[in-house]
Order: sequence, then C-alpha cells, then structure tokens
Amino acid sequence: MRNIKSEFQKGVSLVEGMTAAAVLGVAVTVFMTLQSTQERDFSNLRKFDKAAYAVELIFEELAAVFNPVAAQFGNPRVNEDTDGGESELEVRGLAQLPGDGDRIIIEGVGGEYEVTDSTDFDDNNITTLSLERSDVPEGTPNLNLAADARENAPITFISNAEGSLQPYHDLDLTRYEDTDYTDDITNAKVQTDLANWGELLKKHLGPPRDGDQRLIEVEEVDRDITVTRNGTEVTETERILRVTITIQQGSIEERFRRMFLAGT
Repeated sequence: MRNIKSEFQKGVSLVEGMTAAAVLGVAVTVFMTLQSTQERDFSNLRKFDKAAYAVELIFEELAAVFNPVAAQFGNPRVNEDTDGGESELEVRGLAQLPGDGDRIIIEGVGGEYEVTDSTDFDDNNITTLSLERSDVPEGTPNLNLAADARENAPITFISNAEGSLQPYHDLDLTRYEDTDYTDDITNAKVQTDLANWGELLKKHLGPPRDGDQRLIEVEEVDRDITVTRNGTEVTETERILRVTITIQQGSIEERFRRMFLAGT
C-alpha cells in the first residue's frame, strides 16, 4: 500500500535551516538592541525629570546673586581729555575703587566698557581704569575707546561684577572637577557655585560622559514691550538677560531658560 502522506512530506535542508536561524538571530539582536535603547532613553527621561528640580534650584541661586541696579561709587567723571583708541581712562570723583568686571558708559563716547583693572587712588583721589569694550562680539580686534572722552564727562556704572550674571556665561558644569578649568575661574563665588551645581547634577544624572553637555549661557538681548504713556500705547525696547541652561545626555537634550531684567 502506498504511503501518500510520505510522498508529499518534504524535509528542511541544512542551508534553509541555517538561513532561518541566522534571520532569527538578527531579529532577536535588533529587538534586544531596540529594547535596550528604549530602556536607556526612558531611564534618561526619568533622570531629566529629577534634574529639572536641580536646574530650578540653580536659577533660584542665580536670582539671589543678581542685582540689576548698579552701584555708582560716588560721582565719577573723566579727569582729562582722552583720545579715542585708548584703553585707559583717568577718573575722579569715585568714593571707592570699582571691581574688575564692573561695566560703564561714558557720556559722549559710544559703546559699553568693562573695567579690567584700576590703580590705587593718588593724592588727588584719581584712579586710572583699564577698559575693554563689552558690547561687541568676542574676538573683535579693537576693544578700546570708540571716540574721544572729554574732561568732566559723567561716567555711569551699568552693572557691577558683584551682582552680575556675566561671570557665569559659558560655565561648563561637566568640568567642575577639572582643576585646569576651575583654576582659570577668578571669581570665587562662581568657583563655589560650579562645584556645588556640578555635584548636584551628578547626583541626578550620574557622572558626565563624553558628549554630555551641562552648560550655562548668559546673553543680553533686547525685546520690544508695549507701554501706555499719556493715554497712548508706545513701543519701547527693554534690555534683558537671557540665561539658558542646556542639559544633554545621550540623544536627549533639554534647554531651560529664565529672563532677568538687565537694569534700569
């Protein structure tokens, strides 16, 4: 008697079996890789939720540092005519020496200037300030006085280094344990904050890895606001500080932003 069933049975060849096993292996590998990636992303997202509280604390501490009303240190004025292109300015009328990093404007001279150094007062209570333009992009070749400064021209402080957020610009929180980096920071308060905030983010996100980013940026920007004057709406320009904290870990990046009034 013929076995019809056996005539129609067909076995799987060795090649077909190996091919099927290879395809299955690739599928399993892809699945496991995707699952691992998803788990890592979900883990990072959970860490970012916790890190958001740390970032909020950093903003609160920056707000405590920030003082938008600059101290004037008396009634400072230009002591003698100074040619444009100079980087030093004799000043009288100061009640105390300004701090390095204080920023000024000079009546009749365009631009804003940062004090980089100052001499002790002489017998006539005159000091010489070393100045550098602070309102132009970094890398600009000529940072000296934009025009002649005339004797007796009033000088106005627009920000003080103590109370300014500018020293926090480009602060890399991933490098809080890098002594080569921290030793270059001259502001003691910034050094302390860097150590505290770097450790805080490490607690929530883990140690920084290559490619991670934990960066503070401080920028002065102008924005138009609408105000009512004498019953009429007018548009005015208001200068603000925009502080951005960027956190990037793996493929996930978040930017947190806070606005501060830049002054009066």
